[in-house]
Amino acid sequence: MLKRKLWIVCMCLIVGLMSACSSNESSSKPVDLQGHEQVTLTYASWGSTNEKKVQQEIAKKFTEKYPWIKINYMHIPGDYVTKLTTMFAANQAPDVFPIYKAQALQWAEQGKLYNLNEFLKEDKELTKESLIPNSVIYWDKDKVAGIKVTEEAFALYYNKDLFDEAGVALPPVKAEEAWTWEQFLETAQKLTIDKAGNNAFSPNFDASNIKQYGVRFDTWMWHLLVPSNNASVISDKGDSLNLESPDVIEAVQKMADLINVYHVAPSPTQSKNIPSPAVALQSKRVAMDLDGQWVQLDLGESKVNFGVGVLPKLKSSKTILFGEPEVISAKTKHPKEAWMFYKFLLDAESGLDMHSSGLWMPVMKKWYTEPDLISKWADVRPGHADGYRDAVMNQTLHNGVNSYDYYLKNSEKINAIINPALDQVWLGKKTVEQAFKEVSVKANAEFKGTYPKE
Repeated sequence: MLKRKLWIVCMCLIVGLMSACSSNESSSKPVDLQGHEQVTLTYASWGSTNEKKVQQEIAKKFTEKYPWIKINYMHIPGDYVTKLTTMFAANQAPDVFPIYKAQALQWAEQGKLYNLNEFLKEDKELTKESLIPNSVIYWDKDKVAGIKVTEEAFALYYNKDLFDEAGVALPPVKAEEAWTWEQFLETAQKLTIDKAGNNAFSPNFDASNIKQYGVRFDTWMWHLLVPSNNASVISDKGDSLNLESPDVIEAVQKMADLINVYHVAPSPTQSKNIPSPAVALQSKRVAMDLDGQWVQLDLGESKVNFGVGVLPKLKSSKTILFGEPEVISAKTKHPKEAWMFYKFLLDAESGLDMHSSGLWMPVMKKWYTEPDLISKWADVRPGHADGYRDAVMNQTLHNGVNSYDYYLKNSEKINAIINPALDQVWLGKKTVEQAFKEVSVKANAEFKGTYPKE
């Protein structure tokens, strides 16, 4: 009897162990990888808390579609380039990540980034023709450093209520109807009000006590009007800077005159006492704002009754484009899978919430041409105002011009010379012509050539 009991106990233990092993084996089995080996990619990006959530959701959606590719997402809200530089030095660079245009071009030249043209030549879905103009960034002939993950464009945002109160016509939305600079200036003067209620046309106007400015802009966008004057910061031959060109000088001087001659825009010093663009429009401290489309998210959330118009023009109607590129590390161990994720990121459907909110703009051309896709983002309120299709979307597609620093080598050192010189212009102590003449030789000494446009 004792032997029988011992035998039963042993058998139970054996069966239990076998069951446990079987259970462990079952629980450790990988998900259905559809015949593929498991691959892990690291993806890094900057951005707000909301953008972080969207990026995490994009990574999750991608793995649901391709179960064999796991995405480790890294959110780097500050010191982005410094941290990436450290990761590259330690041979731990992320596989896929966005980066600022100047850094992308430098790192591509240094061999840190994958030449995406190798993928574009073979891919049937993502091609140069499927993208909007100006979205591919080259560091050499047939060598692609990156593609903009989203586009960024400038427009004229305004508080509709202030226009109604002043009885002033709203800004046009179509390129062919864009305000001339004189029309824009006249509107800004009517909408600039001092504390006594006088506008900038009044002989009693007090420029030292302004309650409401007609317009505001950030001085880092000093070259905003240069393309509209049919000019470029880089010479036509691409062999030097164009700082002493009359057309370049005129375009920048018109921006400065808004501050120092007509007193319709705050100086950098005065701007310190003015809240963020969305709050400035909402609180009626500013009537119009020259800004990038990303401001739409904040405008929508602020509940301000805002509108959007096409930028005023000098000789032609243009908008400057500022989107930053997505790149792939040259050290990635999984280039094929990295490209699959890269394509997923560029599809507006993946991060549709950020596009419909007004923060992002697509780079795939079909999102600008197919009505069903356009309605998914460009018509969504409150992030997009009436007229957005013409003033921003169509303007980006048909009249967009990349900022000069997409093509200028050594742009960081050159800008470090130009921007301090312009500080004296914004303060009214020098003209643009004087400032540029003083630094032209020094800035050109740092000129190292240009990157190709295609």
